Amino acid sequence: MMIARSVMLVLALLGFGAAAEPSQFNIGDECELSLSYDIELERDSLEVSDAGESLYRIQGDQLWVRGKSVDLDASQRTLVRDYHAEMERQLPKVLELVNDALMLVGSVLDTVFTELSDFGLDPSQGTDVMARIQDKVDASMRTENGGIRLSANAMDDFSNELDQALESEIESVISASMGGMLMALGQAMSDGDAEQRLEDFGTRMERMGERIETEMDAQANVLEQRANAMCGDWQQLDKLEQQMQRQIPELAEFDLVVQGDPELAMLR
Repeated sequence: MMIARSVMLVLALLGFGAAAEPSQFNIGDECELSLSYDIELERDSLEVSDAGESLYRIQGDQLWVRGKSVDLDASQRTLVRDYHAEMERQLPKVLELVNDALMLVGSVLDTVFTELSDFGLDPSQGTDVMARIQDKVDASMRTENGGIRLSANAMDDFSNELDQALESEIESVISASMGGMLMALGQAMSDGDAEQRLEDFGTRMERMGERIETEMDAQANVLEQRANAMCGDWQQLDKLEQQMQRQIPELAEFDLVVQGDPELAMLR
């Protein structure tokens, strides 16, 4: 229960929860954004796609729409270049925030596993669990070339998948260690009054929970402040995209970043 509460606190902070189509996610408490399509940011290019179909690609100040090069004037090239550059600044921040939130969850697991080491759990197993979770996140948000992938569909299921992965990993560790835990607990009971031992164990777990909650609240607040600071950046990115759509007719149909109700995007 305590671990689940900790995980959900971080996930609630990031806002990666199941949402209606298209994908919605929150950057802090002040921004509700929708991604209509998938984004892949490589070292020198930005590609927006839908279910594997490339919609448009930007490389520097050059633009391709559905695989065809688009002739741009100087003003349009500046817009395309600025949009690409802004994506290069913002997408790494999202990935960094996710990774820092995972580190926060990892610190909670380390504390729990260390506290339970007297009962047969290896303290290093918390680190091992988070390493496997990190691998799954990297597989979802990293491209084969080390770029960044932000998938509209994947964001819908991100919190559920992470929660399920954590639950599965933790259950696996507990199950594998159950024999040793029962032996350690049985030994502890045989060394004195069993009822008192159980009471002491419950008190110990309660204090650990309070300590973790206090420490995590402080760190989560820092993450939340960073997330809210990103809000204005994404608002500006959305405005830049709208300007690009107005000035480049070939992009008018592709509204990637939507702020607020996605059903009202066409009215902007």
